[in-house]
Amino acid sequence: MSGIYVHIPFCSRRCNYCDFFFTTNTKLTDDFLISLDKEIQIHSASIPNQKFDTIFFGGGTPSILKGNQLLGIINRLRETFDITEDAEISLEANPEDLTNEKIRELYSAGVNRLSIGVQSFIDSELQFLTRHHTSSIAGDVVKNSLDVIDNVSIDIIYSLPSQRAEDIIVSIDKAKEMGVKHISAYTLTYEDKTLLTKSANEGKIIRNTPEHEATLYETVSKEIISRGFRQYEVSNFAIPGYESRHNKKYWKLLPYLGLGPSAHSFIGNRRWNNLKSVGKYCELVNSHKLPIENDYELNEQQLQSDFIMLALRAEGINFTEYKKRFGKSFEVDNKRAIGELVQNGFAELNNESFRLSTKGYAVADEIIARYF
Repeated sequence: MSGIYVHIPFCSRRCNYCDFFFTTNTKLTDDFLISLDKEIQIHSASIPNQKFDTIFFGGGTPSILKGNQLLGIINRLRETFDITEDAEISLEANPEDLTNEKIRELYSAGVNRLSIGVQSFIDSELQFLTRHHTSSIAGDVVKNSLDVIDNVSIDIIYSLPSQRAEDIIVSIDKAKEMGVKHISAYTLTYEDKTLLTKSANEGKIIRNTPEHEATLYETVSKEIISRGFRQYEVSNFAIPGYESRHNKKYWKLLPYLGLGPSAHSFIGNRRWNNLKSVGKYCELVNSHKLPIENDYELNEQQLQSDFIMLALRAEGINFTEYKKRFGKSFEVDNKRAIGELVQNGFAELNNESFRLSTKGYAVADEIIARYF
């Protein structure tokens, strides 16, 4: 089964840590939606023999759209592509967009999974992150969302300067108490050209050391797991049965089609991404051209490397699946690396699979770069 990602490139303003592609010029919304519809139609002939069971609206802020606008996109996707009746339809949302009426509109449009950008249930942390909502608003929105849509995920950002482990646990406990089914817990990152990085470079804030970040990561992971969540990726935890079906496609190197400016796609051995400009995107699509910026085929070695990297950041490598896909024995080819990582507590091994431990997840990128 394949997935569809739809990038909605609008946001009311930029938070200090965000480097995602979007524009605050919402006057372009109508033009964008017309062009998105045309991109879907162009792809109808170029994506044969694909059956889809997930749709994911990301951004930007997809919740900035009206319910009828989202319904129009979903209906067009269902008319154009072979999408299962029980498809997981996820939408990223900011708390300030989710009025009770909006939540019901989203549900009526077909959205059955919400991913809410809470980030924290502590007001001082939200202010540091330049978020638009308060902890009280976030709590009310999550509760109201769960009354309508059972499958609700929240994002939490941690490793803020001077943040203590007990501060993070406040947000984890609040999520568990309200009945949230999924938590994505991300370390605060300092991306190029963000206001956060500018402040750090000017000495206005002090970044945590990598060692402290790793310690916080292990603490956060263990605290979330101890509350009944299962970790199935470096930053993702779910009550069993509520894992993101769409995101698992990325981590298992399964096919997905990306629509909208900056969206990425992977089908067959081919990867491509759309350009990062709403204006140029609309111009190309309106000329009946796909708005592709980069397009390339992966060879067998590249596919194998991507598979290992993604799998180790997620639920690990199943030996049978790996051999079926690449005709090789992962455990034999990587015997020394497996032995060292298991011996030092960075990984776990059984007869069927190899995966990183919580300690290993904390330094996953370093492990992958060194050993694989």
